[in-house]
Amino acid sequence: MSGAGAGLILISPEGIIVKYALRFEFPATNNEAEYEALIAGLKIVKELGVDRLQVHSDSQLVVGQVSKNYEAQEDSMAKYLEKVKELIPAFSSFNIRQIPRMENIRADLLSKLAMLAPTELPKGVLFEILKCPSMEESRPVMEIDHEPSWIDPLIAYLRDGVLSHDAKEAWKLRNQASRYILYEGKLYKRSYSLPLLKYLRPLEADYVLWEVHEEICGSHLGARSLSNKLLHQGYYWLTMHRDSIEYVRKCDRCQRYANIQRQPAIELTPLSAPWPFAQWGMDILGPFPVVSGQRKFLLVAIDYFTKWVEAESLMKITEAKVQDFIWKSIVCRFGLSRTLIIDNGWQFTGARFIEFCEDLNISHNFTSVAHPQANGKVEVTNRTLLQGIKTRLKKVKGT
Repeated sequence: MSGAGAGLILISPEGIIVKYALRFEFPATNNEAEYEALIAGLKIVKELGVDRLQVHSDSQLVVGQVSKNYEAQEDSMAKYLEKVKELIPAFSSFNIRQIPRMENIRADLLSKLAMLAPTELPKGVLFEILKCPSMEESRPVMEIDHEPSWIDPLIAYLRDGVLSHDAKEAWKLRNQASRYILYEGKLYKRSYSLPLLKYLRPLEADYVLWEVHEEICGSHLGARSLSNKLLHQGYYWLTMHRDSIEYVRKCDRCQRYANIQRQPAIELTPLSAPWPFAQWGMDILGPFPVVSGQRKFLLVAIDYFTKWVEAESLMKITEAKVQDFIWKSIVCRFGLSRTLIIDNGWQFTGARFIEFCEDLNISHNFTSVAHPQANGKVEVTNRTLLQGIKTRLKKVKGT
């Protein structure tokens, strides 16, 4: 089944209890989920430096195969068993035994809690999301020499003082070397306004592009934002901007869920704000597919001066929810605003909301009916949020 979960309970000899919930973002049967939980537990206690380990599991199949009482006939079970056997030698004493399901209720409960959002888990429960099966994790490979690059002579000069016999080439190399520094065998570029930037070779650059665009940050940035993000992460190579453009053009999700402009280009009509957090625009997004907590709406606000965005997911949009959002997310964090630009939704036009704004001396300006361009910054922000949500979730949606 897709979106399965598993639970672990680690108990030390002193009685210290650690609860661990796992969520799988890949299809997994019950037996595979049991193996995933066992492998995750072995990795955790190995990192903690545990020497002697006793494992209790309610899975007869897993316990039997690990204890060599059963033979793993399916390919997937054989691969999982091989993975477990690779981890067991790290312990001087290892024992696994089967317990009745009734004695494993707490771990079963954790497996169900794993399907909740991390913020909804009980306090003290550790949480992890597994993107792929443990048996498909990349294994260490033998390192190979880097492919030849123009920085090799530069590194040789900075490390050993080696120069070309050609006077012109030697002058060019010395000129380039003034903008770079060698630290612990790694080449870094000096920067005017940023820390030292680590210079990446082509294979390293491809990996970093993938990580920042899709994995760690996962926001599927545009080419210019992607290259700027790489700079702020401390990386550099000569063709960074050009490679970012090519990578975004070839990204399947970015192309599949990109916005298509159908309106003709027109001149912008700017709405200026006098100072930071004085003028906010607000709007409502939704309904979306229902998620945990029955939430299906987004309440979005953006400051016209700094472009700072505040958003909150809600089950339903009412005057009271809007007031709470303004008070907690805007007033308490950034101070009293001067103006709110909102549409003619009933949540913004009620007597209670109008009285709330008057008490705080906040002027609320309504946009023209059926003319969203009057609150353009919020509409652009909404489009950006929608694109980010679609790009990240793909077809998963409410699940």
